[in-house]
Amino acid sequence: MSNSSAGFEQLIHENFHLFTDEEIQEAITLYQPALAGHVEAMLEVAHIYCLCDQHRYGVEWYKKAADIGNTTAMYELANCYFEGLGVKEDYTEAFHLYKEAAENGHADAANNLADMYLNGEGVPVNEKEAFIWFQKAAANNVMEAMFTLGIMYEQGIGITIEDEKAFEYYMKSAEAGYEDAQYRIGSIFLDGLLGQEKNIPLALEWFEKAAASHHIDAIFNLGFLYENGMGVPRNGKKALYYYKKAALLGDYQSKLNIALIYEHGIDVPKNKKTAAKWRKLAMNQMNRID
Repeated sequence: MSNSSAGFEQLIHENFHLFTDEEIQEAITLYQPALAGHVEAMLEVAHIYCLCDQHRYGVEWYKKAADIGNTTAMYELANCYFEGLGVKEDYTEAFHLYKEAAENGHADAANNLADMYLNGEGVPVNEKEAFIWFQKAAANNVMEAMFTLGIMYEQGIGITIEDEKAFEYYMKSAEAGYEDAQYRIGSIFLDGLLGQEKNIPLALEWFEKAAASHHIDAIFNLGFLYENGMGVPRNGKKALYYYKKAALLGDYQSKLNIALIYEHGIDVPKNKKTAAKWRKLAMNQMNRID
């Protein structure tokens, strides 16, 4: 495989399962415009190389596009350096690329730059700089940035604790569809946190939204609410439904709770054999973790 027109076409055909017939024909026409310096074609060629696990060639094309000032290329190249895809992992280089893209208005780069400041990756920890860049990203509708600002306001990271602001940012992120924020909003209403009154029907609603995106803790909490009849009629069958979904995603506690439901016959017939099976699955998982 080579970074050439023929090599690119061969790669696409070898990975035909990733594309529709129409996409294959369109992709084949991209290489020559990319060679001629058409930025969007360069980005697409880079993306296709990375999609087909040929990251080193993807990096070459992202570098070409970044060199002529394209912020998307800078952002994607930074991701490659951060994750060590096609290049040696290099947080310092990733930081510089995110910073240049962010300073030129790339919202996701601003969010990742803020993460690096917050976690001290490629740069010393600087919570105040992190807060500034998360604000810039959130102002451009980056859901993860809104969620992180909620955490920062709740915990007083780089800013004074403000429960109202924390809740506001969590809610913005949740309403935008970010599952971690939806789970957090559910937890806030479940326990009456951040100045909000307990509201289990609302908690249930937000846990259901997060569960639709396979958020394992939200799925577990739905099982817990139905098992214990918290804000809803007790329903062991519904609890089992949610616990089994969480168990399939690898949740250890869900497996134990399934065992208990069968052991005590909570709205289902008692079944010690099935209970023992689920307890054994939980113990086996715990032993693997240890």
